[in-house]
Amino acid sequence: MSPLNPTAPSDNPNRVVVSVQGIDRVGIVAEVARVLAEGQANLTDISQSVLHDDLFVMVAMANMSDDGANFEELHEALTTAGTRLGVEIRLQREQIFRAMHRV
Repeated sequence: MSPLNPTAPSDNPNRVVVSVQGIDRVGIVAEVARVLAEGQANLTDISQSVLHDDLFVMVAMANMSDDGANFEELHEALTTAGTRLGVEIRLQREQIFRAMHRV
């Protein structure tokens, strides 16, 4: 986001969107945060809900570090974590996410 316009998309190619969905269980948020931290990606915003007692959904924003995991490595680590947890985890660059959801 631009400091002058907080709703404007970021020009930072290192900003990513992490989406998670599946059946709720203990440790989903912790595991996503762990994978991001190990890849030196800074979790900057998160929103999560549990719907109808067991449907877990989460969207998070993170900044990848130039010194950390690259996009493909982070994507692979999150996909592996999702398989372990029994949830679907998607990683997208913010610019791609916004382009896909533009009306």
